[in-house]
Amino acid sequence: MREPSADELRRAAAGDERMLDNLVRAYYGPVYNYLYRLVGDAGEAEDLAQEVFLRMARSVGGFGGRARFSTWLFQIARNAGIDHLRRREAERARLPAVLEPLRSSRDAVGEYEEAQLVWSCIGTLNEDLRSALLLRDLLGFSYREIAEILESTLATVKWRIYAAREQVQERYRAVTATEPGRAPGLPR
Repeated sequence: MREPSADELRRAAAGDERMLDNLVRAYYGPVYNYLYRLVGDAGEAEDLAQEVFLRMARSVGGFGGRARFSTWLFQIARNAGIDHLRRREAERARLPAVLEPLRSSRDAVGEYEEAQLVWSCIGTLNEDLRSALLLRDLLGFSYREIAEILESTLATVKWRIYAAREQVQERYRAVTATEPGRAPGLPR
């Protein structure tokens, strides 16, 4: 992702609709994908992405440049996603299985089903682990950038990503071990 220049950010802060539109176009895909994988629902991710860009448009004047613009924007996205997940959890009154890691009836395993299984395993992670893993493995942020986005230490980020990968692998192995003909394991 190309970072906007200081001039582009000043124009956006001044209300230049074309510049704001350019920022939305440049970052919409990655923000939406992150939110979709964080909340697990396309419609909710769409609503959250719109909320994120409204917040961005209102707050871009206060962006101080202490971090990269993308880091700042993904902090907004993460906060919106986490807030949404907390509201959703409260609404569901802590249902025991919010995300089902498997579908019980699967005949053949193709690439699509395999990907769905992995995403399902990722979906069972707690929000801190899932968020760190998605920022690293889906969006390619560096560990330092993730630490800024999550407002955490570098060591904590590294641990979260390691723990997330381990838990996904364990869940994946547990599921595939019960299905004949499937080789357990998930590449690191």
